Amino acid sequence: MGIRKDLRRALGAGRPVRVRRAIKGADRLSGYVIGVGRTWVLLQEISCELRLDGYAAVRLRDVESASGAGWAGSDFTHRALRSAGERARPLPGVDLDSTAGLIETLGAGFPLLGLHIERVDPDVMYVGHARGITRKGRLRLQEISSKAVWESTCVRHRLADTTRVDAGGGYLDALHRVGGVPPVC
Repeated sequence: MGIRKDLRRALGAGRPVRVRRAIKGADRLSGYVIGVGRTWVLLQEISCELRLDGYAAVRLRDVESASGAGWAGSDFTHRALRSAGERARPLPGVDLDSTAGLIETLGAGFPLLGLHIERVDPDVMYVGHARGITRKGRLRLQEISSKAVWESTCVRHRLADTTRVDAGGGYLDALHRVGGVPPVC
């Protein structure tokens, strides 16, 4: 219950946090808490160039700590972003209570999602267009390669394995601009 309370406090304060997760090899994330649900927390990420850069949803049960006070650069980062006119933007209507709801609502608002299955491989992000969820709890994802080439078929990923979902941001937006609209799979 302590982590959820810390995240809700950060949401209300509008200050950046650094999130560390209990998954070996998983990235630490810096960002603003945009929403806290029963299953997921949504962050607007801060890039290493001190810019707001897309959204990352991470499973609450994986969050080990979420601290603004323990992060030495948080005050500077917040002031730098504000001085550049950058402010965290909420995403109303994103379902943070279930994995299926999260993917459906993010997929409706963003053309590409980045899917992470970090307990299997923390270094891989599957990128593609969400084509729906099967009755067996699998996401149908039409993937796009790092060269912005669409696959002609969909792959299926178990929702239960999902540890993080990314939406928006420089890399995903660039892939979409270059790759265009996916063909029907």
